[in-house]
Amino acid sequence: MAENASERDPLLQKDQNTSYDVNSIGSRIEYRVYTRRWYMLFVLCLLNFSNAMIWISFAPVADYSASYYNRSLSDINWLSIVFLLVCFLFGLGASWVLDTLGLRTGVLVGAWLNGIGAGLRIISGFSFIPLSYKFTVVMIGQSISSFAQPFVLSSPTKLAALWFGANERATANMLASLSNPLGVLVANVVAPNIVSSEDKIPLMLEVFAAPAFLGVVMTTLGFCSSVPPTPPSHSAASQSEPFFVGLKTVLRNKSYLVLMMAFGVGIGLFSCLSTILEQIICPFGYSDKMAGNAGAVLIGCGLLGGALSGWYVDKSKEFELTAKVSYGMSAITCCFFAMIFKLPDQASLVLVASGLFGFFAFALMPVCLELGVECTYPVAEATSAGLQWIMGQASGIILIIICQVLAQSKTDQELPDAKCRKSDKQGGHIQDLTWAMYFLTIVAVFVAIIFIILFKPRYHRLIAEREQIFLPDDAATGIRTLPSSPSDSV
Repeated sequence: MAENASERDPLLQKDQNTSYDVNSIGSRIEYRVYTRRWYMLFVLCLLNFSNAMIWISFAPVADYSASYYNRSLSDINWLSIVFLLVCFLFGLGASWVLDTLGLRTGVLVGAWLNGIGAGLRIISGFSFIPLSYKFTVVMIGQSISSFAQPFVLSSPTKLAALWFGANERATANMLASLSNPLGVLVANVVAPNIVSSEDKIPLMLEVFAAPAFLGVVMTTLGFCSSVPPTPPSHSAASQSEPFFVGLKTVLRNKSYLVLMMAFGVGIGLFSCLSTILEQIICPFGYSDKMAGNAGAVLIGCGLLGGALSGWYVDKSKEFELTAKVSYGMSAITCCFFAMIFKLPDQASLVLVASGLFGFFAFALMPVCLELGVECTYPVAEATSAGLQWIMGQASGIILIIICQVLAQSKTDQELPDAKCRKSDKQGGHIQDLTWAMYFLTIVAVFVAIIFIILFKPRYHRLIAEREQIFLPDDAATGIRTLPSSPSDSV
């Protein structure tokens, strides 16, 4: 859907060879897609990929980072946590920019924030910066890049709706959205291979900045329009509701609220597990390397699951069934992991459980983002996606805090097989996160049950495209208002 009247004009302009009226738009306009949409999708993938690399870059080399910046591990953790906080606090602002000022404006803002932040991170490694100021500089750079996250995370659904055909939207959404966890995976693999000592931190910052700088150039030079000259589908030709009207609408939509809660908790579970996975399994005889392998398998299988689910729902339109099966299987595999992670010498089982959880959990991402648009149409796409991501970041923060509270300090004698030790500089006992893992499992099962039972969506966008509904009062404006189902409102 077009964001506002000015950006909607190119979609519905008359010319000498075209004649139509709004009430018969579905039969008079010849919808088409443009090759440039793939370039724009690649740019958005690159921005999500680079932003994720910047977000997680210090986590795999936390000890070296703490030494280089002369800070504690807790301080280094804040370089990642700031992303969650900023997205939670300013996610709605990014959605407003995308839905009101346009896709191009939002993506440009995100690209430049990402690039500027990456540049400041590099400056923190320069020799002329005093040691006492290095961490401040890198935190400022990290914070600026974190403001880019809500822009690049909320853009895929909008790009898919405005530029891609009805049978391509979920695939486009999948490719852009999964570029974020792909960036996490690459950062976890590349960072430890670059940083063999603390003096290699500046090199890592330079390498990780390259995709961000490329994204700035490609966005500025090639992301030239928010909407195509001719719409790719019936829904793309209509004007969305004003931002605050749409916000009020989605917050009264029962199906969307259930979806937002389920998606948010799912993203929160992934963020939490990704953060503390090493701490969960290392006390029971699994090395740092094994923990890294488990994280890589989780994300790698997740990328496969997300790709398959996006392709499947594009062809079948079975959004609800796919989401419920994926959520149910995610909860089951989470239970499986909770049952085996304490067993000694069962590395293969841990890897299998991690892979299965990742496969089904990531399958939810593109499906739920598309479902958010379907449930709330004609609300602008960035509004529905933005609220889902905000819920996800808020859930991640809350779950991480709760898991830290549930951690139990154990001695070497209580956990004789533990291979993950804090350095002498950090001191303290081993943190046993068994109860934290059980808590996460209970949350996953509870939310899965709620989602499967209560989520009963109505595909407003698909219905509009198939029946091409315009109410008579909307003929002058082109704004579509669909009759809502009683079950959709609260």
